[in-house]
Amino acid sequence: MRIMGLDIGGANTDCCIYNINDDKCELIKTNKEYLPMWNNKEELESCLERFKKYEKLDVVIVTTTAELSDGYKSKEEGIHDITKKVMNVFDKEDIFFVTFNGLKDYEYVKENPLDMAAANWIATSHLIANIKKDCIFMDMGTTTTDIIPIKDSHEIAEGHSDLERLCSGELVYSGMLRTNIATIVNQIPVKNTFASVSSELFTITADLYRILNDITEEEYICDTPDNKAKDILSCKRRLSRLVCAQLDDFDDKEILEIAKYVKNEQVEQISKSLEKVVIKTGIEDVIITNYANATICKLAAEKLGLNVVMLEDYFTKDTINISPTVGAIQMYLDEKYTSKESIL
Repeated sequence: MRIMGLDIGGANTDCCIYNINDDKCELIKTNKEYLPMWNNKEELESCLERFKKYEKLDVVIVTTTAELSDGYKSKEEGIHDITKKVMNVFDKEDIFFVTFNGLKDYEYVKENPLDMAAANWIATSHLIANIKKDCIFMDMGTTTTDIIPIKDSHEIAEGHSDLERLCSGELVYSGMLRTNIATIVNQIPVKNTFASVSSELFTITADLYRILNDITEEEYICDTPDNKAKDILSCKRRLSRLVCAQLDDFDDKEILEIAKYVKNEQVEQISKSLEKVVIKTGIEDVIITNYANATICKLAAEKLGLNVVMLEDYFTKDTINISPTVGAIQMYLDEKYTSKESIL
């Protein structure tokens, strides 16, 4: 049996394909495509066709967060549009959608669209529970950070909707690439004083982590704020605009110090939310994945003196940044084949 796990995000659409034979799970393919749904939602079917090309699939398991994008007036509208496009492309496969009430078919989702909204972390929790039955899973992606508590191999999140999770500390709208740096700091150290920052979208965290060599130019997969290049010099130029300056106003050491300061503030931002979850659950073991070579979640957990396990010890590089897609397949195995072992 060949299964695709599919995660349709607001900025990126990801997939993985596994071949399941008896108790053996073999990774066949992974794919990640930058698709900003707020502008290009009509291209989703073409994207899915490219994922499907040359593949004979039996089952497709789907998660989504793209219904939150500005391309839709409501979550319900987004879910209806996205799931219909999925059904159009995968018209011969068995399709299941990840919801807060387990895997459901298209008819269920049409009647209960909000049960599917932003539920991709439910799929991921199935995967992590096969690694450690009591833990907090931290996943920083391009846009957001999930902080998912797991107890006795089941997620015990206080919130389910994004609003509830933002209140509980289990979701932080801060990520590796697309986050406006002005949402992380309101001032930065400049020439022996502090300068207030501009709230304009001059620079994003992708610029920051290119400067610090935490991501490569190829890993800068989103649009730049000024639609210019993604080389380090261009990133430094955008970062200088954070305080309405130009690059000539700083030397390399000063720009690097600004970048380090902002990174430390993002670590603090994530650490505060993590601490809320730790206090509520009493769990001190943390499983972490970071985008590319970043260490934000690891540093946040270490700041609190927690026990850290890196997901990269269990995953290939191809799958570590698309864990919800693998989790979706694990969720299918857990629900449909109780004798199956972990996909790991």
